[in-house]
Amino acid sequence: MPILTVHGKNQEVDAILFDKDGTLLEFMSLWGHWAECMTAQIMETIHNLGVVTIKGFASKMLGLEFDAEGKAISYDVQGPLSMGSVSEIEGALAWHLYNAGLPWNESIQLIRQYSDSAIERMNTEKPALPLPGLKEFLRQCAALQLPLAVVTADYAAEACKHLTWMGMETHFLHIIGSDMVTEGKPSPEMVHLACARLNVLPGRVAMVGDTAGDMQAAKAAGVGLIIGIGSSKPLRHADVMISSYDEMTLTANTI
Repeated sequence: MPILTVHGKNQEVDAILFDKDGTLLEFMSLWGHWAECMTAQIMETIHNLGVVTIKGFASKMLGLEFDAEGKAISYDVQGPLSMGSVSEIEGALAWHLYNAGLPWNESIQLIRQYSDSAIERMNTEKPALPLPGLKEFLRQCAALQLPLAVVTADYAAEACKHLTWMGMETHFLHIIGSDMVTEGKPSPEMVHLACARLNVLPGRVAMVGDTAGDMQAAKAAGVGLIIGIGSSKPLRHADVMISSYDEMTLTANTI
């Protein structure tokens, strides 16, 4: 089996699992666009209801930071946008409309309509960009025929679409979305399903993710090497942290 080397640490691996957003693709290029659109629609609805919001309310909805022009420039890696499933985020946003005076059924219906509108814009612009060094690392995996899978809080079909935009969907044997399991991350269920479909043991795989939820799910599943990516602070349960895929190398085991 191939040897994965990260910061001098060598690990024999039978497969690698990846989170998607913030791990394979740049988070803000894709979801910053969606979040801006959602926030604008929700704020307009709340103001039309005559509700006065406090300063910073728009940022608190999804844990975003906006610049002076109202463009989302960063996000809370411990927030719902980063770690929540689609249904969890819909519920969190619908609560703000319910709290502003709308019935719950109308609140959740509006949020779904707003999301459809935001996704339609994303489908036109296709704002998905791979993380630095990813393409070269995937080529290394392909050269050594190392099985790969994605485990994401997004729905599987949406995840496949985003990877297709970047021309990377064929690198992954399986794409496991939150709609394919009973409990999403930080539950280990998604990781166990990916390992079962790849026919590998969790202790023989590596997993790469950018959030505490990714690390927690990998730890609970018994993943052999847990790699955190992109965070300025070490993620709990991560065995090693990297800032780009240039810090990872895959080589053939010659023993």
